[in-house]
Amino acid sequence: MKDPKIQFIDSRQVEDSFYEAFRKRDIDLMQNVWDTSDDVMCIHPGSSRIYSFDLIIASWQQIFSAPQATEIEITEPVYKLAESMAIHYVKENLSIENQTIGSVYATNIYRQTADGWKMITHHATPAFSNSENRINPSLH
Repeated sequence: MKDPKIQFIDSRQVEDSFYEAFRKRDIDLMQNVWDTSDDVMCIHPGSSRIYSFDLIIASWQQIFSAPQATEIEITEPVYKLAESMAIHYVKENLSIENQTIGSVYATNIYRQTADGWKMITHHATPAFSNSENRINPSLH
């Protein structure tokens, strides 16, 4: 169950804990990372938007129930900080049992709350290889 005693002092600490929860498949830590307000959102690669704390945590429970844990290495971080908000752009390099399965670009948004810094958005999308067309002109 969510431990209200954990208070993150900045957005990087929240992000480190988010990816630690992902690596360890630790649903309790994942619950502590997320803000419980109604305006949280998560988009997993290839999925639709998930709103609400409960539905987001249920989605992570489903991911964590996979038979093999996904290993994740974070590269290419870019941080945009404001007074009470932070946006982190990262590349997530994913593998299972040391076999690369792909990469995604993620945008993680954090907000300072009365309970410390919390995640309010995680949006991940597949990263294309250099040989793939990155922009489809028909989209705009």
